[in-house]
Amino acid sequence: MTILEQPVLGEPYASLTRDELEARITERKRRLGKRVCILGHHYQRDEVIQFADFTGDSLKLSRLAAEQTDAEFIVFCGVHFMAESADVLSGDDQAVCLPNLRAGCAMADMADAEAVASAIEELSELTDARIVPVTYVNSTAAIKAITGRAGGACCTSSNVRSVFEWALRGEDEGGAGGEKVLAVPDEHLARNTAVAMGYSLDDCAVYDPSLPHGGLNREQVAAATFLLWRGHCYVHQSFRPEHVGEARQRHPDIQVIVHPECPHEVVQLADASGSTEQIIRAVGAGEPGSKWAIGTESNLVNRLARRHEDRFIRVLSDAPALCVQMAQIDRPHLLWVLDGLVEGDVRNRVSVDPDDRRDARIALERMVSLARVQDVTPTRD
Repeated sequence: MTILEQPVLGEPYASLTRDELEARITERKRRLGKRVCILGHHYQRDEVIQFADFTGDSLKLSRLAAEQTDAEFIVFCGVHFMAESADVLSGDDQAVCLPNLRAGCAMADMADAEAVASAIEELSELTDARIVPVTYVNSTAAIKAITGRAGGACCTSSNVRSVFEWALRGEDEGGAGGEKVLAVPDEHLARNTAVAMGYSLDDCAVYDPSLPHGGLNREQVAAATFLLWRGHCYVHQSFRPEHVGEARQRHPDIQVIVHPECPHEVVQLADASGSTEQIIRAVGAGEPGSKWAIGTESNLVNRLARRHEDRFIRVLSDAPALCVQMAQIDRPHLLWVLDGLVEGDVRNRVSVDPDDRRDARIALERMVSLARVQDVTPTRD
């Protein structure tokens, strides 16, 4: 994972109490008014989320970033690739700030721009079929730019199916005219989505960037519709089939819902899979007294449990499933950034190279234009 240089916060930030931090952040927000908009991802802790003007998943926050035309500053309480996307989609006169530059993404670091460009070239040597790159939003702006230049699109877990369908639809029907999809960088999301679309596991082949031609030959590429970059989210990969079995053994009437970044065997054992927004919607529509075991980041699950106290809601595994990169954003760093804005000092501004910004915007705007799937995807009969 890429660790960016972040100043160590000294006094007064190190010694402020929770109440002092809350009071100062609230006061800074009041002073800045509409000049600042704070976006908070669902995986953030409550102590940060409480200050967000908007919360959501990557797709929702990407759309919101593009809509904040009145705000001079967008403070993104998420991770680095999210702040990059916000910079790409926001106006030239707006500044996007990430409270802590150490908030990266391990999955995004499993692919780099040079390797993705090489993959497109290598795979083109193995087939005459049109390959459309579809890049998960959990990636660098440089990779999004390569995707845009190659005629592809970004996606999130909320609309990945819509983007895959667009990629494989004929150009005369408004699609990309692709015959194959190169899905970067999460293999689990791509595999689970392909199966949900009616394809088989045999229609998927894994591209390993550490191997020549990804470890694939002509026959394997010819047989596959989906070429999956070898990458994963360590939080969601921590969920295992035995966790589903244990949850059902303890609570036979429990509903198991997991994020599509989970391994395929876990998704197949669950009742449904869905993005964070889809999970929130499904649990919210549940009946009082219903039971839920959820395979995604613990902060979101625990927040749902507090919101719906008339339901039994727990993380699928017994151990917490925490994104340590998202946890780099905390109250002291949020206050530090807001202090700077009040003083006229734009701290931790995230700026994408102009050329990459232009081409990444193409891929992101395609993502934003394609409809999200509203509901979770059932995985059991």
